Amino acid sequence: MRGSINYLLPLDGQAVWIKMIAFSEVCGGRPGWIEDNNQKGLPHDFIAQELHCSLDLFEAVLEKMTTDKAIEVNGTGSIHLVNFAHYQFGEYDRQQPYRQGKKEAEKVESKTPKRAYGEFKNVMLTDEEYAKLGEKFGEAGASYRIENLSGALESKGYRYKSHYATILTWERMDEKRREQSGTHKQGTSQTGRYKDAATRPLHQ
Repeated sequence: MRGSINYLLPLDGQAVWIKMIAFSEVCGGRPGWIEDNNQKGLPHDFIAQELHCSLDLFEAVLEKMTTDKAIEVNGTGSIHLVNFAHYQFGEYDRQQPYRQGKKEAEKVESKTPKRAYGEFKNVMLTDEEYAKLGEKFGEAGASYRIENLSGALESKGYRYKSHYATILTWERMDEKRREQSGTHKQGTSQTGRYKDAATRPLHQ
């Protein structure tokens, strides 16, 4: 554990502090508080007993961490661990805002309307994705790649989360094949991935 407790508290004090963090999660009704169910402070000797330490050691830790502003004691004697969320939660919980943001972005993406393209009307692309393919490969190149994916989907029944991403992934793999074979070409070359598109699925 890193932080001010390394120089504020001796090893036995650090152990008591860690126990206080855990204890504040289960006692009373508010996580991060050491108190009874009525949001009033608990007797210090009772807390020390629960933490399996001496009363003197507990009160020494309480004084040190209060001075360091890691603890606040209110008028009823309730002990508040100010940075409880930081101390108690693991990496999974710390990344929750990122995961939530990602989910929201996926929701927005899922609500964006998609149009059906290809001979079998089974390649689903948003207007933006279709425009990007045109910018990358030209109108003919984009159409060629869409038709190859459309045929693979129809003949093999593959399912993909994003048809746009699938087209780009197939293109990157085709590029590598062309480079390795010394036949690097742009446009609608039928070498590599697009020659046997239906034989190399990228499962969802």
